[in-house]
Amino acid sequence: MKKKGVLSDNIKPEMIGDKRYLRVAEGAKRYSVRVNTFRNMTEETHALIHASRIVLIDTRMIDEYLEAFRE
Repeated sequence: MKKKGVLSDNIKPEMIGDKRYLRVAEGAKRYSVRVNTFRNMTEETHALIHASRIVLIDTRMIDEYLEAFRE
């Protein structure tokens, strides 16, 4: 049985590309963090978008959040 939030092996990072809206597992892989860490980041930035039964993340908000830590 596949773990929830884990991106399947047949989806490559280059397939994610520069999409603005990602699912949680795709976003975690794109930003090279664990799924729980990515969920915490999305909650802090209010980047979650609930569309019906799908949860999407606005990557522009995540990018702005990460830029705030740049020195």
